[in-house]
Amino acid sequence: MKWNAIRVKLPKQIQSVELLRGIASSMVCYFHLARGNTNFLADDNFVKKMATWGWSGVQIFFVISGFVIPYAMFQKKYTLRNFFTFLKKRIIRIEPPYLISIVLIIVLAFVSTLSPLYRGAPFHIDLPNLLGHIAYLNVFTGQKWLNDVYWSLAIEFQYYLLIAVSYGLIVSKKIYIRQGFLFLFLLSSFWLKDLGFVFVYATYFISGILLFQLVSQLISFTEYIISTVCVIGVLEFQQGTVLSLIVIGTILVILFVNRVPAFFRFMGMISYSLYLIHVPIGGRIINITEVKTGNMIIRELMVPVAFAGCVLAAWIYYRLFEKRFKMYSSSIKYAGWATTSYEEKSTVPTT
Repeated sequence: MKWNAIRVKLPKQIQSVELLRGIASSMVCYFHLARGNTNFLADDNFVKKMATWGWSGVQIFFVISGFVIPYAMFQKKYTLRNFFTFLKKRIIRIEPPYLISIVLIIVLAFVSTLSPLYRGAPFHIDLPNLLGHIAYLNVFTGQKWLNDVYWSLAIEFQYYLLIAVSYGLIVSKKIYIRQGFLFLFLLSSFWLKDLGFVFVYATYFISGILLFQLVSQLISFTEYIISTVCVIGVLEFQQGTVLSLIVIGTILVILFVNRVPAFFRFMGMISYSLYLIHVPIGGRIINITEVKTGNMIIRELMVPVAFAGCVLAAWIYYRLFEKRFKMYSSSIKYAGWATTSYEEKSTVPTT
């Protein structure tokens, strides 16, 4: 097979990544809607059972980041001297929508206490906890996140730092350097697993990095297959068959899906916004329904209704906030190079 042909199909690869982002974000959203409130649906309910593996959308995001981030850097001929520009672009792209979503959560939490249907604790702001969300410090302190998905953004940011300083190793022409780094990163998932952080998810990021190396013609097909089989083997040992198959499926979609319907491209476009706000928006729809009715059919129907409400809210959020910072981030250029359309689409929710 002529793997150099893959490299020239850049627009199609963008579409396949957008498809995956939309699917992954939808999976996580559905998971929280159907299973977030444990009292909403019975454990044996079909709608609830269907959401069992929805949380694995986060792992799909990690594989996407493993592929997309170094690919964009490769297209820009990134070097370590671009470190701060790279971080600036990432921070502007990711952080403002994230911080605005925190404000949204606080406002909604206060407004909810004004409703006669509210049954939770009195409104209170835990200032140390709130400040811990800045720079994702809660991942170090163990404090509770205001939104269940924020922990994955912390992992993504750690990956950005790691890839920014190690990029030269993964694109090295010397096999012992690039494979040596990936081997150590893989071993960290055993050695440093008690610390948590990005090391726990090394297999997912490495799966994406290896795919980047193949598509960019940095490694041979033989090296790719051998390395990927080893990584999937470790993933099978650590996480089991289902997640291994999900990673394999993600890789195949990136490589071979050529056409994506407009709806799924739209879902990919708003995936970060959906990821950020589906819990505070959709969760309230589910909670209100729980208070209003015990009819199981109505509750089941409200899950897709809540999903539609989340999609609408995410589209509005994207238009009002995320799109502005996405454009601003893409306008920041590495010295001497123009921004590529692929880089503009490289942000992963970074779930």
